[in-house]
Amino acid sequence: MLDVIIDYFGRTNLFNFIIFAAVFIFIFYKIHLGTMLDKSKNNIVEHIENSKNTKAESESHLKQIEETLAHIEEEVEGIIKKSEENAKLVGSKILDDAEKLVSNIKENSRKTVENKSALLKNDILQRTSEASIEVAKNHIINELNNNPDLHNRLIDESIEALESYRG
Repeated sequence: MLDVIIDYFGRTNLFNFIIFAAVFIFIFYKIHLGTMLDKSKNNIVEHIENSKNTKAESESHLKQIEETLAHIEEEVEGIIKKSEENAKLVGSKILDDAEKLVSNIKENSRKTVENKSALLKNDILQRTSEASIEVAKNHIINELNNNPDLHNRLIDESIEALESYRG
């Protein structure tokens, strides 16, 4: 009967399957397939955990960015308002300074015109006085030349004036 069973196994694929299973089990124990599967499983679990952590960090970062973006419009509006206020203040300061400068220039111009006018008046008076003296001198010389008695009379009057001054 053992012959029949061996013969039966030899003719069927069962013998081949048993040899294949034995080789497979031998290889399984030699290469520690269980350990390798556990390591692969642990690596996959670790990658999944890392992915979850990365996802959580990314979501946290995204929330921070969204919060920042939610307030950015308000910050921009605040900056624009401050810039407008500063521009108005600077503009009004520039206008005030320009008005003061114009006022100073007008005042200085007025003073300069007054000073130049006074100088011109003095110059005209001096020239007029000199011309009047020259005319009077020429008139006196002409009168003295035309009337010699007048010359003597003026000398007498001058002497009398000097004596009365002394005395």
